[in-house]
Amino acid sequence: MKNILKLLRPRHWIKNLFIFAPPFFADRLFSIINIRLCLLTFIGFSLAASSIYILNDIRDYKNDIFHPEKKKRPIAAGIVNRTTALIISGVLAVIAIIIASMAGRLFLYFVILYMLIQIAYSLFIKEMAIGDIFSIASGFVIRVLAGTVAFDITPSKWLMLTMFMISTVLAVGKRFQEITLLNDNAHLHRKTSLKYSKELLNEYLMISSGASLIAYSMYTIEQLNMMVYTVPVVMFGLFRYLMVSKLGLGDPTEALTKDKVLAVTVIIWLVLVGIIIYTSKHGGIMAVIVQ
Repeated sequence: MKNILKLLRPRHWIKNLFIFAPPFFADRLFSIINIRLCLLTFIGFSLAASSIYILNDIRDYKNDIFHPEKKKRPIAAGIVNRTTALIISGVLAVIAIIIASMAGRLFLYFVILYMLIQIAYSLFIKEMAIGDIFSIASGFVIRVLAGTVAFDITPSKWLMLTMFMISTVLAVGKRFQEITLLNDNAHLHRKTSLKYSKELLNEYLMISSGASLIAYSMYTIEQLNMMVYTVPVVMFGLFRYLMVSKLGLGDPTEALTKDKVLAVTVIIWLVLVGIIIYTSKHGGIMAVIVQ
């Protein structure tokens, strides 16, 4: 059972919190009427993601043995056979689709779109330089879009652009991690590594992180409230992520779970944004403090 659970990569479900970005920023996340919807969307997307993780592991088990961490995964390590894993993946996909349909037809469409793109990624896109980065980033963006339709929210264009740019940063950081960990053996794990270099990926990181900071700054200005004061926190978080990605923690899940400074920074940002958004109806932070 323990090895089956590892197949699902539950630690990576943290990525599915992107679904809640639209309702969070729209001051609707904590509405009692949305609790059931929150559970359906998170569980549905998490199971869909796990089904794809398993398919990807089945596809890559020969290459994963060249990765110091991925070689420990159940399929690559030979602990779980591929037939069993394929059955589990199929069952998860069916359950995910059923749960997603309960969250709404449009949400279901985005879950299916996510699965199709990730299957295509596993089959051939991962061998396409740059295309693989955008495919990984699309997974985060689709989560956000799925959140908008599930909670019936029209998001800010600047917020959506911010999410796309941040997603690109995370995708590039993941590739940078592989190059850093594997060095000359990186191409044995992933062929596209031959087309990337640390210098090139570093330039991608600079461009995408700078663009994400600008997009977020424009979003805060658009809100016409104290959101602009959260920009320094976001900037610090980006700087910290860029630093840890150079140290081998480019994978967003590992960065958040293993780097305490980055994790605390994200929590501080969420608290600040939450206070600003959810007290604005009462006249803003200062009004709440005075009261």
